[in-house]
Amino acid sequence: MKPPALDLHWQLLPYQPRRSKHPLHFDIAFPIDSIKFKDYPHPNRPLSSTDLDKPAANEMMTKMVIQFEAVSDWEVCVKRKEGIRCRDVFEAIYSTFNIPLTPYEKRTLIPEGNRELCEEAFRLRCNLAPGLTAVEKKQGLKRVDVLMHCTLFKGLTQPKSGGDWVLNLGRST
Repeated sequence: MKPPALDLHWQLLPYQPRRSKHPLHFDIAFPIDSIKFKDYPHPNRPLSSTDLDKPAANEMMTKMVIQFEAVSDWEVCVKRKEGIRCRDVFEAIYSTFNIPLTPYEKRTLIPEGNRELCEEAFRLRCNLAPGLTAVEKKQGLKRVDVLMHCTLFKGLTQPKSGGDWVLNLGRST
């Protein structure tokens, strides 16, 4: 018997004006301290520690698996024995995509026609990184660069009740 579906915190779900309190801007190419709310009267207000420390679901959850359908090997695993918070989910997503590509991933995930687009995404990410550009460049292409600018968090969905969650990403609108 499948467990009942959990009700995730609105910050983790796709934006819906009736349910969500504010639209969220989370570019997974950058650390979670860059996450902001995008609405009036305080556009671009960073999430506070209180916002980030909200429980991820209506019931205590200690483990969560998030699938990324475009690359099934890039599964996001979130664990916290005291109960998962929104912060933990955002951190796990960022960490999963902030990993340098292996030589195998470079060969298999970047079609020849997309190489230039991935490198463009890499250069832009390095130039916008909160740290030193040279340090980012030295680390090389990362998973997030393969997404070619489709790095905005568009919420988590759960296709089957009690199943794994699915990460939805998109471009800036």
